[in-house]
Amino acid sequence: MNGGAEPAARPEPDARERAYASGFEAGRVEGERAEQARLRLALQAAVDAVEALRANEAQWTGAIEENIAALSGAIARHLVDREIKADDTSVARLVRRALDAFPIDQPVRIRVHPSDLATISTQPDAGECALAGAPTREAHWLGDPRIAPGGCLVEGRDRIVDGRVETALERVYRRLTYQDA
Repeated sequence: MNGGAEPAARPEPDARERAYASGFEAGRVEGERAEQARLRLALQAAVDAVEALRANEAQWTGAIEENIAALSGAIARHLVDREIKADDTSVARLVRRALDAFPIDQPVRIRVHPSDLATISTQPDAGECALAGAPTREAHWLGDPRIAPGGCLVEGRDRIVDGRVETALERVYRRLTYQDA
């Protein structure tokens, strides 16, 4: 009937089930391997992202700390300026404290802002107040526009005492940001 060809033998039901199970298992194993590879890539991407965040976190934290320190310095400067304006004797007291670092017999040059020098000059005994304890001290007062109001720079033969507000605030800023002061 079919021209001499024998009909193809049908596999036995057990062989068919085994072939199906074998193919299913091979597909499952291949699918698991593909999924594991995909998960490995996804996990590595997540690890890389976390490492990048951690690396940038230190930079962000450092920038935030510096910004807070700078803001603190600006606030301190504002408060100091307000106190200086409210107290005409603050510069004279600052000079007196700076003079404590010098021997009494050493001549000194006292640099203050010209407006502070004018204020000290118009106050009765303000200059003497700054020189209290050493009225015979040789002191030369100079109005120096490079010195900001409220500060002073006292120069002697062996040393200089820097009582400028900016210098003090800079030292505080450097300490807050862990820079060498």
